Amino acid sequence: MSLPEKIEVSADRKYPVYLGAALEDLGGYIHSLPDKVEQILVISHKKVADLYLERLMTGLGDYTVDLMIVPAGEEEKSLDRLSRLTTDALGFGADRKTLVIALGGGVIGDLAGFFASVYMRGIRLIQVPTTLLAQVDSSIGGKVAVNHPAGKNILGAFHPPVAVWTDFRTLDSLPWIEVENGLAESIKHALITDSDFFSFFETQADSIKRRDPVIWREMVARSASIKVRVVSQDEREQGIRRLLNLGHSFGHALETEMNYRGVTHGQGVSIGIVAAAFLANAKGLITLNEVERIKQVLRCYDLPTSISRQDPHALLQRMETDKKNQGGRKILILPQGIGNAVVSKECKDEEILDAWQKVILEDN
Repeated sequence: MSLPEKIEVSADRKYPVYLGAALEDLGGYIHSLPDKVEQILVISHKKVADLYLERLMTGLGDYTVDLMIVPAGEEEKSLDRLSRLTTDALGFGADRKTLVIALGGGVIGDLAGFFASVYMRGIRLIQVPTTLLAQVDSSIGGKVAVNHPAGKNILGAFHPPVAVWTDFRTLDSLPWIEVENGLAESIKHALITDSDFFSFFETQADSIKRRDPVIWREMVARSASIKVRVVSQDEREQGIRRLLNLGHSFGHALETEMNYRGVTHGQGVSIGIVAAAFLANAKGLITLNEVERIKQVLRCYDLPTSISRQDPHALLQRMETDKKNQGGRKILILPQGIGNAVVSKECKDEEILDAWQKVILEDN
């Protein structure tokens, strides 16, 4: 196996992102940390732990390691689950020197990260992303959160990890629906910052769908590098980092309205990107040909560009609680051509409803 690539997030507290790192080698990295670690809490799903915990434990023999299993599902990102994790951690004797390892995808990274941010006012965290979504996006940047009935990720914090440890081999058995989640985020990265990377998704579709390891490594590295570059410029999401939310205001509203059932995060983002593209077209930021190009590349990877049986007015209401809103105004990220995006502070409800209606199919 080739040596891992290291890229560094240059935030208030710098931390490395290792790409192509072996799970078995994480223990050696922990040994090298300046502050001694004695106890580790591994937070994961059962299926993920069954697949990868043994490999991870290879390098953790010198530590007291306790495993905390969380049921699968976005609904587990809740204050109730956070309370249960706290009770379990106290039972294991976890203290302020304990290290948390988040072993899993976006849900685990968010939940374990938020737990680490508040347990005893904050303990150390290492993100070990095992899904494409987590490797290219959610594990990088320090944003951690749980959901609230009013909306997704309403309760959260910025809690940068000690490191992000990415083992590409965890992607080998990933179901395609999980791959879709990551592809939606990677295509979003390309759409907002890099037209050449967007063309990569158009020209390399066969190789990506075949899971060619060389092409996948390039895809993950390029996408993660975009996320690192953006976060390094704007850790607290006051400027350019807001562009990473393209498709998310629409997508999160859809996920919340559907109670996180029947639509995955990647599917919601995909539909949200298309809705944002239609809104951008209405504002003269993007041509209809470019909107069609965006739809084509999403469809190429089996990502949806429309949804049925939804009420656009209900979805608009869900968008009222979006974290980016300011002073009662809806703040949306819109594509400006291919490879650029802008923050739009002047989106009227009628325009947003029209965008929703363009991605909602009428029942036959």
